[in-house]
Amino acid sequence: MATKVHRAAKADARPLPDERLKEILYFLKLARYFDERMEALYRQGRLPGAIYSGRGQEGTHVGVAYALEPGDSLFPTHRDLTAQLTKGLDLKRVMAQFWGRIDGYTRGRDGNSHIGDWYGAKTFTVMSHLPIAYPVAVGAAWAYKRRGEPHVAMAICGDGATSNGRWHEALNWSAVFQLPVVWVVNNNQYAYSTPNEREFPVPTIAERAAAYGMPGVRVDGTYVLEVYEAAKEAVERARQGGGPSLIESVSLRWRGHAGHDPATYVPKDLLERYMAERDPVRTYEEQLLAWGVVTKEDVAELQARIEREFEEGHEFALASPFPEPGDVTKGLWVEDGYWRSEPGRGGGTEAG
Repeated sequence: MATKVHRAAKADARPLPDERLKEILYFLKLARYFDERMEALYRQGRLPGAIYSGRGQEGTHVGVAYALEPGDSLFPTHRDLTAQLTKGLDLKRVMAQFWGRIDGYTRGRDGNSHIGDWYGAKTFTVMSHLPIAYPVAVGAAWAYKRRGEPHVAMAICGDGATSNGRWHEALNWSAVFQLPVVWVVNNNQYAYSTPNEREFPVPTIAERAAAYGMPGVRVDGTYVLEVYEAAKEAVERARQGGGPSLIESVSLRWRGHAGHDPATYVPKDLLERYMAERDPVRTYEEQLLAWGVVTKEDVAELQARIEREFEEGHEFALASPFPEPGDVTKGLWVEDGYWRSEPGRGGGTEAG
């Protein structure tokens, strides 16, 4: 199967109704503000744990997640929080998670982005050793197919993880059994410090899909609608029984691997060019202004809403209690119903 480069109509075509276009802008701007504020709190020593920035890659995260239906499942990485928020995570609980509180998604067992909500938003808990979410997504997609359920699994990893054997095993298995799954590679062009040309011997990641008999597409990760359209096509193909697809979304993260990494290995002129000319949030905002979908007043109101929601989430997190030490053994087995209950001191109460 030939690799194609996806190009959305950037000038005139609107792939979604105006209200949904506005919702995408909300998620993009929420992602940017959340990332900036959390980094500031981290630098000030007011945020425990670690941070994994996705700044500059919001177009990929929002674009792929927005293509999923509520019943579809998402298998993200530690820097795909934006995708999880788009899929339905609650901002207040996310912030309680970062402060290690009982109202966080792991109920105080973790203090950063190892988050998931399988029973609600259908996002699987982030696991650090990448791309470990890929084989787990195979399992979910296989279950959907065997049960005859009309759901799709989507997994995300970075370019560096494509050199891991689990990545190849997952693609191969999904293609052999024609599973309803979409593989997303968030190509940062630098895997921690290794450039693409030292990661794989072919020009693109997308063209590697042909070896597994599945379509591969390369998209501009800085343009959210291009990402969305490619993802929507792949999701619907999978849902209709067409099997897996591979999406390579190319962008450049503005920050390093984590809060401790200054990313000096990225050429300064390349980074400055992306920040000045290929900002996925500003590009999309300007597009909606040009289309007349929003006004500058609308954008200002949206920004004020996001800032208010962040502060409310911060206050919620700090007011949430720490977990009880005696609860540490709860939730080890799914049968005890712990993760289906409402969070609260002492393990919470069963949800109704």
